[in-house]
Amino acid sequence: MNSRMRHQTQAAPPLNPARPSEGQPQRARQVRSLAPRVRRDFWLERVPETAGRYQLRGVTGVIFMMFGLMKAFHFTLPILVGAPGLHVATGAEGFARLLAALGSPFPLLNAWMVILMEVACGLGLILGAWTPATRLITRLCALPMAVDMMGALSVGVRQVRGMPVVLDGFPIMDQFWRLPLEVSLLLGMVFLLWRPAARQETLRAVSIPMHE
Repeated sequence: MNSRMRHQTQAAPPLNPARPSEGQPQRARQVRSLAPRVRRDFWLERVPETAGRYQLRGVTGVIFMMFGLMKAFHFTLPILVGAPGLHVATGAEGFARLLAALGSPFPLLNAWMVILMEVACGLGLILGAWTPATRLITRLCALPMAVDMMGALSVGVRQVRGMPVVLDGFPIMDQFWRLPLEVSLLLGMVFLLWRPAARQETLRAVSIPMHE
């Protein structure tokens, strides 16, 4: 009987329930430590763009830069105002008079802010496709441009409703090309806000059974 008990004792496997789960807490800590890094890289990485998105960035960026420079130089101001018989001051001062006619407070300060914003954000839309932080730069540039176009569209709505902007007795900014161009620019900025970079294939995590 002693030999039978000795045989059973040798054949019994050692009990150590904590060993199979030794690596699980360590793997969980690694996953939690990697999560913030992946989220931060999502906004700071450079994302390759498609041909259509390059064109959207280039066209809208050039138009915004051109509008900003047109507001800063005197020889293009009659094009913006749309009143050839109206004599206005040159440069940002003339654009400030236009903003004052629209009821904007601090017109000269806002004139320079709009000029610098359109030039800087237009350039950022173009260069954002080749720089790091593609998503972040695109949204930072598209958001103020969308707000800018919404303000410009409010003037177009006034024209359609028969309430033109009047400056020194002249109705101004009654131009047929403004409304469709401003709507197109606004839609382009909304699209870039919604999808600031090209869609990439994402790696999906697959659970693999662990064989003991």
